[in-house]
Amino acid sequence: MRRFLESVDHMTVKSAVSTRLEAAEILAAQKRPVLFERVNDYAEARIVGNLCISRGLIAKALGTTSDSLVSAIAEALEKPRGYEVTPSADFLKNKEENPNIIDILPLLTYHRAESRVYTSATVVLARDPQTGRQNASFHRMMYLGRNRFAIRIVPRDLYRFWNINKMNGLDTPVVVACGLHPAICLAAATSFPDLNELTLARAFYPFECCPVNGIDVPVDAEVVMVGRILHDETADEGPFVDLTGTWDTVRKEPVVEIDTLYWRDNLIWQAIVPGGTEHRLLMGLPQEPRMLKIIRNTTPSVAALALTEGGCNWLHAVVSIRKRVEGEGKNVGLAALAAHPSLKMVTVVDEDIDVTDPVNVEWAVATRLQPSKGILVIPDAHGSTIDPSQAKSGLTSKWIIDATIPLDRDRKDYVRVMTG
Repeated sequence: MRRFLESVDHMTVKSAVSTRLEAAEILAAQKRPVLFERVNDYAEARIVGNLCISRGLIAKALGTTSDSLVSAIAEALEKPRGYEVTPSADFLKNKEENPNIIDILPLLTYHRAESRVYTSATVVLARDPQTGRQNASFHRMMYLGRNRFAIRIVPRDLYRFWNINKMNGLDTPVVVACGLHPAICLAAATSFPDLNELTLARAFYPFECCPVNGIDVPVDAEVVMVGRILHDETADEGPFVDLTGTWDTVRKEPVVEIDTLYWRDNLIWQAIVPGGTEHRLLMGLPQEPRMLKIIRNTTPSVAALALTEGGCNWLHAVVSIRKRVEGEGKNVGLAALAAHPSLKMVTVVDEDIDVTDPVNVEWAVATRLQPSKGILVIPDAHGSTIDPSQAKSGLTSKWIIDATIPLDRDRKDYVRVMTG
């Protein structure tokens, strides 16, 4: 992470900042990486944020371009790479058993309306209790005091590991890492069957891992917490701002107990602003190559796809196609809704439209769509739990906008004439 930060344009704040709102508010106001050199009450710690604040930064971290980003991730998913294991790592230099975590780590508060203290860029590493496969995934953690957190776990791999162990009366061993290269962050945000996410990151970025409590940990992690997700204890977690920028609900979530804390000299604690651009990109971007593969299996004419910023990089998508027959736009829209069940709206455009440019997409809708013919509404479908408009029903209407040029029209009448 340190080398990547040095390689990109970033803002350095040299005056001391507070972990209570001040650092988060500065991060939220910036669209580039920010490094805080001095933190009140933490002489040996720094804070960094916004490392993945744009597609361009993520592309640079992966060694590709913004235009090739989705295809590069899709190719890496097909060809993950193994990593070397070493017994040494810089984070092993500092160690504290049964730590009072907030004395060492500059945990942040993010919103004036809630004084909860959270980790937001923590990646949890764990092994499948049945197969031994390692998994890496992002999880927010609400600080409960001393060495304990409430951890938000959605029903994916880590939830399954925890549930298996819980049924057997066992805690789930975990390593929680923070301060990681963006390639590792993106990989940890990726959902793909039977994948050790670190091997996806290794396809883009050369790194080694150090075994800690039987779990492989990237050697350049800034902070490493070794602990257990308890099988017999939960706590209220939340409220927390989700991708939509609205408050997520308060839930009973499992408790993590940290037994050992390791950290690098002059550590850099990584933060992600909840509901901000970086949060949305890290969660949404890894869905795009997976969706693209599924949709292309149905309709090979698909050219490009993007989850939109205005749609929280989760609820709305734009897909471009090389249209061959009438009705193909609606078929592609249906395939997209199936590929990412959280989607609420899909806009289908021709291949000359840049799916990442909202003005270009709206222009296509304005000039190529007749609503009575091109809009399909699907009522009472299961949607995303983060969509507040669903209320308690869990049901939503979904819609497809087919803003492609009709094949029986003269295409030149629909092409933008570029003027000076």
